[in-house]
Amino acid sequence: MQHIVILIITIFIIISLCFIAVKKAWIWHIFHDNKVIYLTFDDGPQEKLTYTLLHLLEQENVKATFFCVGDAARRYPQQMAAIRQHGHAIGNHTMHHLKGWSTPYHAYMQDVHEAQQYVQATCFRPPYGKMTLRQWLSLRKLYRIVLWTHISYDWDTSYTPQKCLHKVLPAATHGGIVVFHDNPKAEANMLPAVKEFILIAKQHGMTFKTLEK
Repeated sequence: MQHIVILIITIFIIISLCFIAVKKAWIWHIFHDNKVIYLTFDDGPQEKLTYTLLHLLEQENVKATFFCVGDAARRYPQQMAAIRQHGHAIGNHTMHHLKGWSTPYHAYMQDVHEAQQYVQATCFRPPYGKMTLRQWLSLRKLYRIVLWTHISYDWDTSYTPQKCLHKVLPAATHGGIVVFHDNPKAEANMLPAVKEFILIAKQHGMTFKTLEK
């Protein structure tokens, strides 16, 4: 019986250490200043929405990181240029927004590499936050793999802008990495939620930085 208990404890410790190691290797939160927010937008660029979003951020004097889908970057190079011209950072979000768990290793890696031709990024965010261990082991050598501390669920049509805001509101006082979506599906929730989030964050003395700086 004692041997079984020791074995269970050993397995638990090993699993815990593996979890800690993986969590440290993936960027969930940047703990250098609790007054800093890393505002990020996935799925762009878009033909019109990206310009609307850039205008909003310029009005608020806020910098963000855009995790761009390679195929969209290929179709909208002017929007990509505008993102950079406004002082924002760009991350790789795969070429075709693939889900790592259901995509074979070589196909996934090829998709990421293809996207890199159009996004030229140092950071990578896996779509849906999902990738296999093998994919991660390879990509961590090439990119900073960035996830998030708070996600807005702005694409969910059952949500309201206020509910999306509530999901990310803790970051307005404590900082972290926040996800919204540069995606027409999220537009109705995203734009008002982002504007209100920035207002509240500024009231709490928060500053916004990109993940490349």
